[in-house]
Amino acid sequence: MFEDLKHLRYSESDRIALLTVDRPAVHNAIGLSTMPELAHVLDHLETSPELSALVVTGAGDKTFVSGGDLKELEQLTTHQAAAAMSRQMQNLMARLSGLAIPVIGAINGDSFGGGCEVALACDMRVASSRARFAFKQVTIGITPAWGGRPRLIDLVGRSTALRLMLTGEVLDAAEAMRIGLVDRVVEPHAVLDAALALARQIAANPNSAVRAIKRQVNDGAGLWGEAAIEFEADSFARAW
Repeated sequence: MFEDLKHLRYSESDRIALLTVDRPAVHNAIGLSTMPELAHVLDHLETSPELSALVVTGAGDKTFVSGGDLKELEQLTTHQAAAAMSRQMQNLMARLSGLAIPVIGAINGDSFGGGCEVALACDMRVASSRARFAFKQVTIGITPAWGGRPRLIDLVGRSTALRLMLTGEVLDAAEAMRIGLVDRVVEPHAVLDAALALARQIAANPNSAVRAIKRQVNDGAGLWGEAAIEFEADSFARAW
């Protein structure tokens, strides 16, 4: 579908989209040249009303996304350039999590640093039993930059999030599931199939209801009291 993609693979089938970060030579790292490709795919996903779910995964069976491509990121030699890259990736991850359809991460391998931030931008995560997770930014003297910090806090709570970000502790899949970082752990060979099966289960339902529920979860999160009541009533009435 996208013949010009060099770092990503994209396909669609039966209302389900599959996006693969395909840079095995650099452990599926995201570089400066990967970001515009991701934006291009998101442009399409945001304007494809027939789709019901997106699955995001990495090429191979060792790494989901290893984070930023440090060789490419060495070009960021000023405060302005580093901040611009952070803004760009935060916006891309916000667009990913804000899609009108549910986003399922098929976490086929390790998710370190920025890779863990990409995983957390997915709505749900199905992980390989061999996958590991870590916010390792602190170990090389930097901080999270791709929007994963608030998502981690929402998932695991402030104190656990601080511990993970301040130590760079590596979690195995079982521990990641125990603390709520992932939703399901399966054998390595079954990760993509399990994520696609979940996507098909979602896509079997009316697309309008799937999108309405995703909107309820995204847009209704910060509402309370009368505003929350009116938001849900309006959402239900539109679906009805």
